Amino acid sequence: MNALWALAKKDLLLLVRDKFALFWIFAFPLMFALFFGSVMGGGGSDSKGALTIAVVDQDQSDISRALAANLAKDKAVRLVRQGDAPESPDAPIETPSLEEARQLVQKGKRTAYLRVPKGFGDNPYAIFSGGGGGEVALEIGIDPGRSAEAGMLQGILMKSIMGSLRERFTNKDALQQDVAAAREEIASSSSLPAGQKLALTGLLGALDLFTQQFDLARLGGGESSATGDAEASPIKVVDVTRETGKKPRSAFDITFPQAIVWSLMSVAMGCAITLARERTTGTLTRLCMAPIGNTHLLGGKALGCFLACLAVMGILIAFGVFALGVRVGNWAYLGLALSCTAVCFTGLMMTMAVMGKTEAAVSGSAMGMMMPMAMLGGGMIPLIAMPKWLIQLSAISPFRWAISSVEGAAWREYAFSDMLLPCGILLAMGAAFFALGVLVFQRTQS
Repeated sequence: MNALWALAKKDLLLLVRDKFALFWIFAFPLMFALFFGSVMGGGGSDSKGALTIAVVDQDQSDISRALAANLAKDKAVRLVRQGDAPESPDAPIETPSLEEARQLVQKGKRTAYLRVPKGFGDNPYAIFSGGGGGEVALEIGIDPGRSAEAGMLQGILMKSIMGSLRERFTNKDALQQDVAAAREEIASSSSLPAGQKLALTGLLGALDLFTQQFDLARLGGGESSATGDAEASPIKVVDVTRETGKKPRSAFDITFPQAIVWSLMSVAMGCAITLARERTTGTLTRLCMAPIGNTHLLGGKALGCFLACLAVMGILIAFGVFALGVRVGNWAYLGLALSCTAVCFTGLMMTMAVMGKTEAAVSGSAMGMMMPMAMLGGGMIPLIAMPKWLIQLSAISPFRWAISSVEGAAWREYAFSDMLLPCGILLAMGAAFFALGVLVFQRTQS
């Protein structure tokens, strides 16, 4: 037993003293996790997924400004404010020209633009009759390939319009002005028959009398109606806290399991190259002549690699949890996942160590073996983003099962029965690769 610990300690010291290896073990995986986590939205911004809209207000009326204000209240959209200061809700909303808005959408700097034409505020109700020939119709400019966003934006826009009209309808002075303007328009119309003019004039007269005798704000629900609060809506909105289980809370929950397997790949390759270096320098021959036997020699090598794997994973997990808020759902299951992963990569190390007789041969062969496994198993493309056929194909890669086991313990909320499959496959792969490496080593040494 003392011989095993001595050999394992030797390998660990050699690994720690290799600064180039330490870069690939710690620095590169952390850079990978931080970079891709930030790109994928690790910060968890509140505006993530919001439609960025440019408002082209050609009308510059109170109604058009109220429409933009109502639109800005919706969390599903983001109206860029002057100076691009979304954190300052009091800053004026950006109002580019129509041509500037088109260019912003074409360049991908805005999701869409909304044009409020001149004359919209004179008769905001005209949009319900086809826009009065189109001259006061609202216009949405968006990439035709984004039909889902276009439909979503139309729904949000109708909600904002109804909020603006409700505010106007519960404002006595504004409604009386609208009624007076409509009566003048009917009286001056030459296309309406006399009977229709009489009926519409009587209807508007009754509406005018109604606005004079009743408190419209109180009928509309008081202040909540005037401000367009959700309480006045016929649809009740209930706040339900989103379930974080089985979903990554941030992008770092996805990138850190990937960083762990990249780190373990570097550890396994470093230990494998150490064995090749000992062979070329004659150290391996002297060790084989010592009274310890191949069992102690290979066992010490495996123990050193296993402990290095556990130490590296522990350091990365601690950094992710305390520095970046990576969530761990079940620490016991995580310990099981990390142990099985360490066993698997220890077995991979043994196979890589016998793939050549020199350091260059082992390094090249190991890289050629591990890179396809990494690409196929989720080391580059996250498992959560893979198509179904690629996930099925990735079953042959130990990277896939290592990432699945860590994610299962961290945020997928695996039950113990769910953990058995990836952990069992990791142990089986580790044992198979280790047995293959031992078999080849014994044949080459005999």
